[in-house]
Amino acid sequence: MGPADNTATANNDIYLVVRTRSIFACLLHWILFTSVVVLTLTGLYIGYPSYFYGQGEAWQASTMADIRTYHLYAALALTFSIFTRMYLAFTNSCNKDIKQFLPTPKNIIGALRLAKFFITFKGPHKHYRFVNPLGGIGIFTMSILFLVQIFTGLALYLPGANPDSWWWAIWIQPVAENLLGGLQGVRLIHHIAMYILAAVVIIHVYMQIWKTSMYTESDISSIISGYKIFPLSQIGHFDDVYGIRLDDAPPSKDEMEKESEITIEARYK
Repeated sequence: MGPADNTATANNDIYLVVRTRSIFACLLHWILFTSVVVLTLTGLYIGYPSYFYGQGEAWQASTMADIRTYHLYAALALTFSIFTRMYLAFTNSCNKDIKQFLPTPKNIIGALRLAKFFITFKGPHKHYRFVNPLGGIGIFTMSILFLVQIFTGLALYLPGANPDSWWWAIWIQPVAENLLGGLQGVRLIHHIAMYILAAVVIIHVYMQIWKTSMYTESDISSIISGYKIFPLSQIGHFDDVYGIRLDDAPPSKDEMEKESEITIEARYK
């Protein structure tokens, strides 16, 4: 965890600059975001092609060949990001935040309360250092959809696979053809999942812009820098270098100021 600073404001509140994620986690987020944008745009073209050009073989003459190549590269980047982030969720580099993403009863209840707040602007609104319950459930949902996209996308890319291959034996034959009704069923699932993902991403971006505008937590800049700004009067429960307890009650102001002084003195010795 990186160092944190505190400053006094005009209303004598104390603002804390708190580390929320590693730079590598931020980088993975933007790789994932970029891959989703590229996959959506290229996927729309693949589903609804509009023009062709050139002469020669398909890979020379067809825009579709180029678009499918970009789609494949973006899919590989997305797969790398998803599985790497899943691994990091069990490590200290991402604060072992796997429990914040799982649909546990506590997370579901917290997500419903936050959803109610964002819809009605009534009720309590806690501030979280890492992932709030609503965001955690959203990330879990997106992860499931991403996995669906990865496996259905691979099935659509390899219809010409060798019938004697392992891929045909474990995926195309039993799942794509028998369970999902052939490539058309796989394609339908792939498209529906894409539209749901697009809707979730739009909601996610809107909420981050809204929270950044309404509060001082700097949610958008935190995914670039890895730091958030928390007013002491609004801090929810999290555990960091200030010694905040991992429970539902924030510590007292005196306790926070004491820990802040210790941290600052340690920095400038």
